[in-house]
Amino acid sequence: MLTIKGLHNPLTGAIHQQAIEERKRPLPELTLADFLAFKRTGDRAAYEQAYFARRRRLSVFGTAWLLDPTEDNSAALADILWSVCQEPTWALPAHFFKADGDGLKAPGAFASFLDLFAAETGQTVAYLLAAAQDHLPPELTAWVRYELQRRIFTPFLTQDWQWLYRHNNWAAVCSGSIGMAALSYYSGQSPELAKILAKVSVGMQNFLAGFGPDGASEEGIDYWAYGFGYYIYFAAQLARQTGDNHYLSAPKVKLIARFPYAASLFPRYYVKFGDTPTRTPDLPSGLLSYCTRHLGAPLPAPIHYSALDKNGRFAVLLHNLAWTDETLPTTPLAAETTLATVSWRLSRRKDWALASKAGNNGVSHNHNDIGSWELLTSTMPVVTELGSGEYTRDYFDDHKRYQLLEPRSLGHSVPLINGHEQIAGVGARGTLQTPAADETIIDYAAAYPSAARVVSLTRTFLTRTNMILITDTTEFTTAENSFSEVLILPTMPLRIPGQDNCWQLAADWQLQVSAGGQSVVEKLTTQDHLGQSYHVFRLRITYQFGKTGRVMLQLSLPQTSAQRHEEDNNA
Repeated sequence: MLTIKGLHNPLTGAIHQQAIEERKRPLPELTLADFLAFKRTGDRAAYEQAYFARRRRLSVFGTAWLLDPTEDNSAALADILWSVCQEPTWALPAHFFKADGDGLKAPGAFASFLDLFAAETGQTVAYLLAAAQDHLPPELTAWVRYELQRRIFTPFLTQDWQWLYRHNNWAAVCSGSIGMAALSYYSGQSPELAKILAKVSVGMQNFLAGFGPDGASEEGIDYWAYGFGYYIYFAAQLARQTGDNHYLSAPKVKLIARFPYAASLFPRYYVKFGDTPTRTPDLPSGLLSYCTRHLGAPLPAPIHYSALDKNGRFAVLLHNLAWTDETLPTTPLAAETTLATVSWRLSRRKDWALASKAGNNGVSHNHNDIGSWELLTSTMPVVTELGSGEYTRDYFDDHKRYQLLEPRSLGHSVPLINGHEQIAGVGARGTLQTPAADETIIDYAAAYPSAARVVSLTRTFLTRTNMILITDTTEFTTAENSFSEVLILPTMPLRIPGQDNCWQLAADWQLQVSAGGQSVVEKLTTQDHLGQSYHVFRLRITYQFGKTGRVMLQLSLPQTSAQRHEEDNNA
C-alpha cells in the first residue's frame, strides 16, 4: 500500500481542515424522490449532489485516517463506512436506468449494478478496509467484506459487462477500480484474485485499443485524466504488489502519457473539443508527476498539488498525496502539433493559438463538429468551443442529443448548408491534411446529409504572425444553394464602423468576411457541465451560391506601433 502516514505537504493541511468541517455537517441523505428523478424527469443533479457529497466525506475521512490514525479519525472512518454500506446501490440511477446500458440483472437488483462510481466506491472501501481493519470494529469489517463481495466481486465475475469492451474511459475506470479493490481485498495466492485480474485485463486491453500511435484521446483532456489515471493507478499497484509491470511497459503507455502536453494550447489551457467540461482543468498532480518522472512525458506547466475533486475520488486524492512532485521541469510547447489519430491540428503563437479538427461524428462523447475550430489568447477565447453541456437523460439519448446546443453542429463553428446541419455517425467524417507548417486542409463534405446537396467541401486554414485566413470552398449538385458560415463567440460581435463585412471580436481580434452575405447575431443561453447558465453568441452569415461557392474569413490582430517597429528591425 502507499504510505502517507505523517506526510506533510500543501494538501495534507487542507485534508485535515476538511475533515474537521465534515464532522460539523450532517451527512446528505439519498432520498427515494431523488433516486427516481432521472427515470421520471431526466434530472440527475439532486441525487448526484448528495451522492458525491457522501463520497467526498468518505475520501476525506479515509485520507485523514491514513495520514493520522487517531481514535477520532478511526471513529469517523467507521461511521462513513457504515453509512456507505447502507446505500441501496453504489451506482448512479442515470446509468442503470439508461435504455441502452447493461440494465439490472433482476428487478430491484440495484446493489449489484456496476458502473464507474460503484467500481470507484469498491476500490475506496476495499483499500480503506485493508489499511484500517485492525482499528475498526470487527462487526463492521465483516459486513464491509460481505458488501464488497455482494456489490463488486460477485457481479463482476458472474456478468459480462458492456464497459469491458469499450475503447474509452469506462473500460479503464471500472476495470482498474475493481482490479485495485481485488488487490487490496484478496491474498496474493487467491484463485479469486487471479480470475478477477484476468477479466480486468480484458477491459485494460480494450482501453488501450482506443488510442492510436500518437496517444491522443478523442474524449479530450478531462476524460484522458479519468481513464488513463485509473489505468496507471491500477498498473502501479499491481506492479508494487506482484512485480508484474506489463501494463506500465505497454508500448502505447508512454505516448498516452504525453497527451496533456500535446493537447495544450497554452500552459494549463487545453483544447475543448467534445464533452470537455473546462479548458482549464485541475489535472491530477499525482498522475502528471508519475507520467513525467516514470514515463518521460514533457510538462507544459509547473505542477502544483491538486485538491480533492468534486466527485470525491479517493484514488485520485491518494495518488496526489503520494506522487506529486512540484520540482519537475517544464518543456516549452511546440509551434505546431498534429494528432493524426483524432485529426486535430494545434497552431501556437506567442499571443494566440488555433485548434481545428476533422475526424468523424461517431466518437465517444461525440459532437457533430467536423471542421470546427477555436481561436484563443492566453487568457480568453475569441472563437470558442462550448465543451460539454449539463449531463441529463436527453444529453445521452441519441434521438434528442443533437437537438441540444453543445453536441449539435449549430453549437460549433461549422457551416449550415441548404438548411442542414452535420449528421451523427462514423460515416460522417472528414480528413485532415497539413501540407505546410502554416496550412491545414479539411475535406468534410461527408459530414453532411445528402439533402445538403454537397459534392465537395474543403476548409483551408492559413496562419500568419497575427492573422488567420479560413477559406471554405464548396461544390453542389444543384444550381441554387444557401451556405451559412457560423461562428460561436463568447462575446457579442460588433460591426466596425466604416468597414463593410467587418466585426470586432474579443481580445482586440477583428473578423472580415467575404462580401455578399446576410448576417444575424443570436444570443444563446445554455447550461454548462455543472448546470450553470451562461450566454454565448452565434454569428451566422448566409450566402446564396450557384453550383460552386467560396467564402473567406480573415481574423486579424491589429499590430501596435511597437510590434511594427520590432518587425521592421527584424526584417
